[in-house]
Amino acid sequence: MCGICGLIDLTGHHRADPQTVRRMTDLIRHRGPDGDGFYDAPDVSMGMRRLSIIDVAGSDQPLYNEDRSIALVFNGEIYNYRELRDDLIKRGHQPHTAGDGETIIHLYEEHGLDLFRHLRGMYGFALWDSNTNRLVLAVDHIGMKPLYLHERDGRLLFASEVKALFADSGVPRGLNLDVLDTYLGFGYMIGPETLFEGVRRLPPGHALVAEQGQTRLHRYWDFPEYVSGESGRGDTSIARHAGLRPYNGSDGGEIITRAHDLLTESVHLHLRSDVPLGLFLSGGIDSAAMLGLMAQEAGGRIKSFTIGYDMRTPDNELEYARRIAHHFHTDHHERVINAEDWWNGLLRYVYAHDEPNANPSAVSLLLLSEETARHVKVVLTGLGGDELFGGYPHHHNIPQLLRHQTAWGRWLSPMQTVMSALEPYYPAMKRYRIIGALPTYLPRIQQALLPRDEGLMRRQSFDGMVFSDALRHQLYGPDLHAAWQTAQHRQRTYSHILEQSWRDDPYDTAMALVINTWLTGNALLSQDKTAMAHALEARVPLFDPNLLRFAAQVPPALRMKSNKYVLREAVRPCLPDFALNRPKQPFGTPIMQWFEGDLSSRIQDVLRDPGANLRGLFDSAGLDRLLDDHFSGRARHTEVIFRLLLLELWQREFLRG
Repeated sequence: MCGICGLIDLTGHHRADPQTVRRMTDLIRHRGPDGDGFYDAPDVSMGMRRLSIIDVAGSDQPLYNEDRSIALVFNGEIYNYRELRDDLIKRGHQPHTAGDGETIIHLYEEHGLDLFRHLRGMYGFALWDSNTNRLVLAVDHIGMKPLYLHERDGRLLFASEVKALFADSGVPRGLNLDVLDTYLGFGYMIGPETLFEGVRRLPPGHALVAEQGQTRLHRYWDFPEYVSGESGRGDTSIARHAGLRPYNGSDGGEIITRAHDLLTESVHLHLRSDVPLGLFLSGGIDSAAMLGLMAQEAGGRIKSFTIGYDMRTPDNELEYARRIAHHFHTDHHERVINAEDWWNGLLRYVYAHDEPNANPSAVSLLLLSEETARHVKVVLTGLGGDELFGGYPHHHNIPQLLRHQTAWGRWLSPMQTVMSALEPYYPAMKRYRIIGALPTYLPRIQQALLPRDEGLMRRQSFDGMVFSDALRHQLYGPDLHAAWQTAQHRQRTYSHILEQSWRDDPYDTAMALVINTWLTGNALLSQDKTAMAHALEARVPLFDPNLLRFAAQVPPALRMKSNKYVLREAVRPCLPDFALNRPKQPFGTPIMQWFEGDLSSRIQDVLRDPGANLRGLFDSAGLDRLLDDHFSGRARHTEVIFRLLLLELWQREFLRG
């Protein structure tokens, strides 16, 4: 596990600057405090910071093939490296190390760009082939290890974190105004663009190939399957890989058994480590499942880590986590935080995350990582249970919306004007219990009257319940309003994702949409940034490629039988009933209470500052009206205010620097 960075001169004019790359590695030292390494050639320079996990005494980077014609800097873990290494030795390769990263080089020698189908792991890497003057940059199939890119004047820079790119003084520290509406609408970015001008993220399941002065994207993974190496799609028979017969609607026993076997195998591989490891433990089924599977083979007491809050709130996981930890006799550690702790964590989170990401639980995750890193270097997590096994409301309400659009859209579309006129009143409605769930149902009705793509986009971003067109017209200044209307980035990007995610069954479409938006644009990025800020490797067994392929093949009738039915049944033999039967509870943060109480004055100090960057983006009167309405209790805008707060703190951190 590391951080990587580098640059290539695409023009061949020998403009690779080793000193720039050394400054880049300094900016990501936190990702790898155990050492550094560099590769320098006239047209390419690569660097890395190492966090030693496997083959601690060896495997210093860069890594090379036998004749040193291929060099690699690598971030991540290849969990099936032992099996790959044995096979490569049989094929005549002579590895210099006992680690996992070197297998990538020899697989490239054997298979070229078809190497990815052999890898089971999380990774971001840069491979330089001096035989062909080819640079290959790649991220894993689902995007657990990010890689950022900036291309300018014939030079391509790359890094595990955006901040490293700023070691080159030519990289602008500007705001990408065309995509700001997307962040405000979703609370995070979808697609490859970032809020940094000229900086994009390499999409999950892609490699970028730079050769002969050109760059091209090579797509090798399309959820839930590999794409063939150099042309066309590979074998997309998911059932063939999963080894399952069709579900007959009455007996899912074979599927449950297969799920248990795949989960067990994945956890087994993810426990490979030459340093101590532990587990992020909440009170939910996902992390409890990981603990139950770990307990079947882990030697000694498992170290478990939980975060909670110093107040009674539904978001507090402490009691449930303690109960599960006690059942398995773990070496259990807790961090209990209050509003002050969370605020201080928020200020550090802005720098650690690079991009604004309005996920309040990620701030808690940063603080949990800080505590965990005092005890272990590696931690397993339960992230992925909801995404793969139908645990989110979107897994139900996206298919529901598609049905309603078909049934209602053509007949009730004239009501769209009336529904749009009501939209400005939704935030105020949320304050009054007398009208019940009306503020929840009205946006849903409105979405059913819209064209398919727009209705789905609004449903996934909770448009109308959080942000809305009414707020856009109230808040956006002239430049932002023009960029919103002209660029249409949110709509165009979502339509592209929807096309990529569309399946014959609407429940499968919902699954793919959640993975291709929320998971890759928010949850996985937050986990990487918050853990690596403290040199902690966070592993995600549920995103093993074999499990992904299997989960996509489970028939929706079985997957949606009840909340995460397949997962619960698969781990039933290794979990107590109280853990299996606990209702779904999101990993939350009590920001509603804090924003209206302990943190209210601090938030207003930031957002009401006459010199705030936001004053140049938004209409000042409209912004003040929103703040007045919320903090006086006339309306509820907690999520919107959090997005604005993060945007302002991010601009102060990065754009003024």
